[in-house]
Amino acid sequence: MTSMYATPGASMYMPAAQQTIAAPMVETVMAAPVTTVSPSYVQAPVAVAAPVVETVMAAPVPQFNVPPPVSKTAGMQSAEQLDAERIAYEKALAAQLKKQSDAALQEASIKKQMMEQTAKKQLAEYQLQIEEQVKMACLQIDQEAQNLINGLKEAAITQQTAREEQGAIASASYMKAKAIEDFGMKSYNLQKTWFDKEAQLTAEYQKVMQTGSRSVNTAALPQVPGAFSVGQTI
Repeated sequence: MTSMYATPGASMYMPAAQQTIAAPMVETVMAAPVTTVSPSYVQAPVAVAAPVVETVMAAPVPQFNVPPPVSKTAGMQSAEQLDAERIAYEKALAAQLKKQSDAALQEASIKKQMMEQTAKKQLAEYQLQIEEQVKMACLQIDQEAQNLINGLKEAAITQQTAREEQGAIASASYMKAKAIEDFGMKSYNLQKTWFDKEAQLTAEYQKVMQTGSRSVNTAALPQVPGAFSVGQTI
């Protein structure tokens, strides 16, 4: 992985063998020997070059500018909340269904009583005919009541199914948003960890470079040889 904060010409990941500071260069120029008769000794001139010291520039300190991820689940209901609302909705729907069913049965019972009372008034003259009509009317009323109850049940089942579908969609949306949020947070933490580690290595690298720069000493100047006689070995 190539770092964007590496100092040009020197990387913190470069092996230590490649980061050694060059030693000062000293150039010595020896004059050509001259044979003379007098004086009896000759002093060789020596030219000494000044040491070259490498200047180490401190790398700029990087800044971490990656913003944290935006929350994907803000304002959304969790799966537990959706399940609690679904249970409460089912209880309320069941209570409403029972109430309407009882009312339908009670209404049917009242209608039958009214028909029976009318039949009793006409029992003397139309006993056989009225009894048959009463039975048919009772069956019809029961059928109407049952049809009403069946319609209420079907409507309740339809509403419950739609509600369950909405809850399932909302729950799936929450899980998807939660997965994206968790992935974004993991990515953010990973980038932060790499950044902190790279910043630490950069600081250690600069510290080592500064310490190495201070430890470079100027080499001792060579001593000028003393006088010697002609023919003497140096």
